[in-house]
Amino acid sequence: MKRKFSALSKREQERAEAQYHRMRPEDFDEIMSSGTRHTPNAVRLPSRLVEKLKTVAKQKGKAEYQTMVKTWIEERLQQEIRTG
Repeated sequence: MKRKFSALSKREQERAEAQYHRMRPEDFDEIMSSGTRHTPNAVRLPSRLVEKLKTVAKQKGKAEYQTMVKTWIEERLQQEIRTG
């Protein structure tokens, strides 16, 4: 299993960096094409809206407002799919 770069020791980080700098462009392309694509999952919300969401989450006994919002989005998405 690959470890995150930041989790490596200083010596291991230096070794990984040196290996990276020795790579040929075609080697790098091959490695990058085999990686999984990442879609950012951040949604920027106005701070006033976030504060309101935190208040509602607290009232509903939720530890994190993000979990509550995720549930709302999933529920609404299912509604939209059903009503087509």
